[in-house]
Amino acid sequence: MIGLLLITSSASALSTERLDFSWNDINTRDVLHWKGDTAVVRQGSSMQKLSCRITLDSRDIDIAIDRFGIPRTWTSISYTSQKDLEEKRRNLHDKASLHGIKMMDTGNQFVIDYAWVINESTRELRDAAKIIKSTARRSGYRSKRELVGAFASFVQSLEYRIPPDNRINDEGEEILTVGAMMPLETLSKQWGDCDSKSLLFAALVRSIDLIDVTFIVMEDHLFAAVRLVPIKNDHKIRHKASEWVLVELTDAWPIGRVPEKHIGSIKDGDYTVVDLD
Repeated sequence: MIGLLLITSSASALSTERLDFSWNDINTRDVLHWKGDTAVVRQGSSMQKLSCRITLDSRDIDIAIDRFGIPRTWTSISYTSQKDLEEKRRNLHDKASLHGIKMMDTGNQFVIDYAWVINESTRELRDAAKIIKSTARRSGYRSKRELVGAFASFVQSLEYRIPPDNRINDEGEEILTVGAMMPLETLSKQWGDCDSKSLLFAALVRSIDLIDVTFIVMEDHLFAAVRLVPIKNDHKIRHKASEWVLVELTDAWPIGRVPEKHIGSIKDGDYTVVDLD
């Protein structure tokens, strides 16, 4: 259950969004064993319910949205020679990088600069992260894994919905966002896809230095991975001499479990690790 109350203060000309969240932490079930994607849970086992209120400044949301993405017109290049084309591509690469978009070295392809998005979002999300952490602490959460689980289940509780590849700004200009949203926008709208929800999760936990996060990018999906000591049956990878436990954020999956349909690709190394430093 997610509620939203929008309050505008005429005295200070500030707009705030007060969002009430209530969610179940799937990591708190007593799982006996797994049969594929199905958890066999101890009879009578229940999940910890968590609730909190988060206040956001609407101006921060608007600023975050405005600074992410590039005008679609930038992606069409007119040139007179190969040298001219290379110079214009370099200029476009540099301009796009200031707005969270990476231009690939080959072809006219653009992708999300995940590290840029997260680094640009941590300050504005720090208070929200502290509230989620305090909520978990009051419910008896103590270990790092428990706290990470509270954040993961919070993000999982948001609706899964795929953003468009572009947005229209106030001037009616089409802005390329490559199908992602800034974490503040995802939190405010209370929905997102694997990219946007993973970005929100990473920005929240990074904002309070809770845990290191990296992204596991596959052909049609993205997982987060956290540098955490694995427990039995965790799905994990090894990267930079450390164990990284996988976190599926699109739906309610406990830390260390991802859908079976992706396990083959993980075991075969058919993925790219995106470091977020």
